[in-house]
Amino acid sequence: MHWFTKSICLGALAFAPPIHFGLTVAHGQVADPSLDPLESGVLHLPLDRVDSRRVLGRGSSIIGVKDGGLALDGRSILKVPQSSEISHAPTGFTIVMWVNPFALGRGQQMLLAKNCYSLDQREWSLMLDADGRFRAYIRQGNWKTIEAADLNVQPGRWYQLALVKEATRMKLYVNGEYQDELPLSRPIPKTEAAVTIGGVDDQGRIWQTFLGAMDEVQIYPEAKSAKAIAAGYQPVNQVLKIPSIGPEYRLWGGKESVPKTQELKRVEGTTFHVIKKYEPSVDGYRFLHGVAIAVHRNQLFASFGHNRGAENTGSEEARYAVSTDLGKTWSEPRTIDAGNEDLAVSHGVFHHHEGRLWAYLGAFHGFRQDVHTRAYVYDDEANRWEPRGVVCEDGFWPMQQPLKMGNGRWIMSGLQVGGRNPAAVAISEGDDPLKWRVVVIPESAPGNVWGESTVIVEGSQVLNIARYGARPIALAARSSDGGEHWTKSVASNMPMVTSKPYAGTLSTGQKFLIATTTADSGGRRSPLTIALSEPGEQAFSRVLEIRPALFDEGVGESHKNAALAYPYAVEHKGRLYVAYSNNGGGVGRAGEPRSRANNNSAELAVIPLSELQ
Repeated sequence: MHWFTKSICLGALAFAPPIHFGLTVAHGQVADPSLDPLESGVLHLPLDRVDSRRVLGRGSSIIGVKDGGLALDGRSILKVPQSSEISHAPTGFTIVMWVNPFALGRGQQMLLAKNCYSLDQREWSLMLDADGRFRAYIRQGNWKTIEAADLNVQPGRWYQLALVKEATRMKLYVNGEYQDELPLSRPIPKTEAAVTIGGVDDQGRIWQTFLGAMDEVQIYPEAKSAKAIAAGYQPVNQVLKIPSIGPEYRLWGGKESVPKTQELKRVEGTTFHVIKKYEPSVDGYRFLHGVAIAVHRNQLFASFGHNRGAENTGSEEARYAVSTDLGKTWSEPRTIDAGNEDLAVSHGVFHHHEGRLWAYLGAFHGFRQDVHTRAYVYDDEANRWEPRGVVCEDGFWPMQQPLKMGNGRWIMSGLQVGGRNPAAVAISEGDDPLKWRVVVIPESAPGNVWGESTVIVEGSQVLNIARYGARPIALAARSSDGGEHWTKSVASNMPMVTSKPYAGTLSTGQKFLIATTTADSGGRRSPLTIALSEPGEQAFSRVLEIRPALFDEGVGESHKNAALAYPYAVEHKGRLYVAYSNNGGGVGRAGEPRSRANNNSAELAVIPLSELQ
């Protein structure tokens, strides 16, 4: 088979009678136009004919297993509107589809699913998982899996997958052969989630996207027998030529590959403290995120976004606590700015300037609309924060304290909220702490970006490392003129969880990156790790564990599913202070899914620099 580079616009895809139904393709977002309701019968999507009346995305045509097929670029998904009932026929269902992956190691790549996580609508999914195996996830109180354990999936080759739901079990077949099954202990939840192909539409966030080709998707309102599945498979031996996926930035330069979780060595001598417990029954606050820290006048300051309601809503507040013993004990949280009915102020960064402590905080109106950055300066005599107004607009949300460049200007990294949410930086006008302009970093990475970013500065050379919302891998871009112009932000060769990272240079000359950086993390926000370079080197070559999720021997919340995320660090007197959020594995968190997001405690790890050399 040959790869066809001709690009086509995709709209409503036609398929065989008797169903008069539409399918939309979205590029970065999913549209759902008014279409005829689903009728009974087989849903057949040959993916070889295009109705250009609805131009909603861009894809590429290929020669498929039967006539034409469709290649997805890792950022577009197909959504079947009005399909909430599609998998709840009393006689079960059978899904048959042909897939051809172009790349492994991209995290979880969804092939077909019926989920909307943010609305707690979780039913089932069929995917190419982070470890390169085909796997089905079935909701049974929590996720249960069926997998093709012994199959060596190869990019460029066609595979026919079949997922069959019977009355009391589900079965997985690959290339007509039975792989595994799962007894159902309870009914699969019945939700309003639409069926999506090639990714998940999570209330507008398009992620878990598939990079590869698809053809001949069929959904039957009945459970097909093993004999019927086998009879419906005809081998396709031709191999597709894999298209160019784009450049890769070299962040990892170790002699060995990035270690897996079980291969990590723990940083010795680290002590742990709790900055703020999760205790809504005491103070009423649920959401806590984005901890920042700074040493000021021999005291350790910590700030964070705090909300009695749900994340990114108008009741968000910027709050802080102070430690007079460098992290061992903390004051009760105090408020920097509680906003008003029309304004929410949230988490941000600290900045030392001419002996004074500044805070630059992300703020917004409504539900994360009109995002901007506000400045505050601390009055040491009155022990309070003085507002200094808006200093950055254009959707800029700061993620790392300003760092001074060789030209005397400061650079503050973050992201631009809006569109594909690219990484961005703010650059000061001279040495003025109140005058900043936003520079958006161009990106070429497919799929959802959500570029929360951090920078490493060496004179006029600046490296930006950003979160990649579509894949558990770091994005990277470089500027050689103090952040004025940038290379495109592209995928690197270094795995990194889809969470805000934090990087810098230690006094030892070692560069560091704090995140979850392991070969097998996938979307898991644990363990918390630190990647290190050799002194003076550009690439990272070692990864150490700061703390695991299950951590009974230490202070703070401990649970195998704990998310340790959004780190922030400061070096002081031979130690690296690392603050982070901990969701405790969701234990004790109650309420609707939306209100449970990032219900965190704030914690601190104190690492001797000698243990990092």
